Amino acid sequence: MDHKAYFAPYASRVNTFLHQHLEKKINYDKEISSISSGVWEKIESFIIGGKRIRAGLVKLGYESCNKRATNSLLPVSAAIEILHGSILIHDDIADQDEIRHGNPTVHKVYEAHHKKNYKKGDSAHYGESMSIIVGDTGLYEAPFLISTSKFPEGLKIKALNHLFKYFIDTAYGELLDIDLGYRAKITEKEIMSIYTLKTAWYTICGPLQVGAILAGANSAHVKRFENYAIPLGIAFQIQDDILGIFGDEGKTGKSAASDIKEGKNTLLYTQAIKKGAPKQQRRLQSLWGDRNLTASEIEEARQIVVNSGSLKYCQKMAAKLAKRSQEGVLSITKNKELQEVYVTLADFVVNRKH
Repeated sequence: MDHKAYFAPYASRVNTFLHQHLEKKINYDKEISSISSGVWEKIESFIIGGKRIRAGLVKLGYESCNKRATNSLLPVSAAIEILHGSILIHDDIADQDEIRHGNPTVHKVYEAHHKKNYKKGDSAHYGESMSIIVGDTGLYEAPFLISTSKFPEGLKIKALNHLFKYFIDTAYGELLDIDLGYRAKITEKEIMSIYTLKTAWYTICGPLQVGAILAGANSAHVKRFENYAIPLGIAFQIQDDILGIFGDEGKTGKSAASDIKEGKNTLLYTQAIKKGAPKQQRRLQSLWGDRNLTASEIEEARQIVVNSGSLKYCQKMAAKLAKRSQEGVLSITKNKELQEVYVTLADFVVNRKH
């Protein structure tokens, strides 16, 4: 069974659960105020239509421990997706992004609301302040969903403890990412630290291990998921960065110029600086992080990344990491169908277009 056949039916079930759960929250919180119910409306509109890879990984981790997933797992998978959405709401503020999934980011939606309805105060500050609270609310709701799921109390505590640990690591990665943006020089080692902390753990490894923990896996088995998940998570971020500059905006739902204008710390950039000719290095440094770039200057930055050999280097590294992750599959499960899911997922991660 390939990853699409495995993930798609479950994604549909998770979407149904999320819609029903969030609609209940909206209707209940209308009794408090339109502002409070608006929180859930923003979260639902923000996370609707996602690929639900993280939700599916919870199921995959669970079933890799000789268990069969039931509806009891849906609140946990939904919680992981709400956490993901909440982090992105905050991330969009930190990155000053205006578009996500082809739509205005949450802080921009609130900013527009302020401009239309209020005369007092600063619209941008209002939008960012409201969005921070929306993201916070999602971060509170997710562990509540897990704690009230139908798994044994001991397993829920272990799963929550693990979730909190890897989300703290994710926060460390975000802090490092922000800090490096203000430094004159950054290294590949520092970039890899960000990729491991910020992406590998919360995108691939964490969800798999939460599922395994709820299935009753011992600590040694839970640990083995890292052999697959960490290299694949890093490959995922490298491909994400490639799409962030070279991707089709119609497919990614995100500007292909924002990473350049933001001056995002990526392997693409550090390798272009390392491998490029002195003239290329100086020019890219002058372009990277300039929010007033013209379309031709953005294209010039892309060409430097290509001509320096950085793009090819990153593509090869992502492929190498995906292959390494595939080599770790046998230690996770002996189930042939699930092994194929893991292998085809790794191939998808480094070849995806969105």
